Amino acid sequence: MPVNTIHVVLSTEPKGGKGGVATVIPIHLRLLGALGETIHISTHRSTPLWGKLGPWILSFFRCYGVLLRNFGRAKLFHVHPGSGLCLLRMLGLTAFLRIGLRQRAFVYLHTPYLEQYLRSGFWRKVIACLIRLSTRTVVLTHYGKRLLEEARLAEKAVVVPNPYQAEAFAPNSKGDDVRYVLVMGRIVHGKGFVETLGALARLPDSFRLIIAGEGPEFDALRREAEQHSLQERIEWAGWVSGEAKRRLLQKADVFCLPSRVDSFGMSFVEAQCFDLPVVAYRHPPVIEVLKPDQSVIVDSLDPRTLADAILEAQKLSSSIQPGAGSRWITERFGLDRVGQLLEREVIEVSTKK
Repeated sequence: MPVNTIHVVLSTEPKGGKGGVATVIPIHLRLLGALGETIHISTHRSTPLWGKLGPWILSFFRCYGVLLRNFGRAKLFHVHPGSGLCLLRMLGLTAFLRIGLRQRAFVYLHTPYLEQYLRSGFWRKVIACLIRLSTRTVVLTHYGKRLLEEARLAEKAVVVPNPYQAEAFAPNSKGDDVRYVLVMGRIVHGKGFVETLGALARLPDSFRLIIAGEGPEFDALRREAEQHSLQERIEWAGWVSGEAKRRLLQKADVFCLPSRVDSFGMSFVEAQCFDLPVVAYRHPPVIEVLKPDQSVIVDSLDPRTLADAILEAQKLSSSIQPGAGSRWITERFGLDRVGQLLEREVIEVSTKK
């Protein structure tokens, strides 16, 4: 791969972003930086209407500007659509890149709703158009690729998981009196926050719940806590990142997120790097990122079932060797591993006429 290739990443603005994109895009840029020059173009910001449409409109001009300023150099565009209307916006941008500018483009399907979209006539056509326009279609898990295979849309699909760089940390000494259960992510329907709160009501009083996240279901979750009279056993941490997130992961005894709407699950990856036992729902893309002997998988979202799983996971913590989770994650999703997978695909498309 020529080192003078310019890799242009088009995605939601990661600074101040909420969700896995805030973690993944900066690391993705680092990986591509080893293969050439990188440029990030924001297509969406978490602000009112102009933040959603303005950056997307400007991205067309910025992409064209990259071509004008770098005439004669190889370019490869990396398009990261989200869900819903974001898929439509990025479809338009991908069509502009491929048909209007005649450029190569990798399309990364991050949406956790891929299975539902492929069952919908309209959204299946949107996904199909994105795939046909793409030079490569990148999915995060083998489950995602199987969904495309079943829909007969996998001709350009490759599996490249989200990269993650595990950090060294000093484990906190856990007290014997209080056990902290951490649930972390976007507070949306299907993520498992309400079910985890229900499980807390069935756990001994020594258990506390830390809720880290924001989202459209936040107010409903607060009302649910009040109805169960659980306010005094819950710590509302809000959206966390950086050092604040590390402190919560060190403080927790168990990570619980029985999500049905993840396409990969960066929160699970982060929790395992801190040697936390994990409680998860049997959702195929999530199962792919879990270390089996560090996880308790449930087939039901019944609060009693989840409470029992949390108790079982808490017992697991004593059998987890320090650093075992971090090593496991690094072997599968570390920068070297994911970088090799991405480089292979970049080289292959770059050598084709």
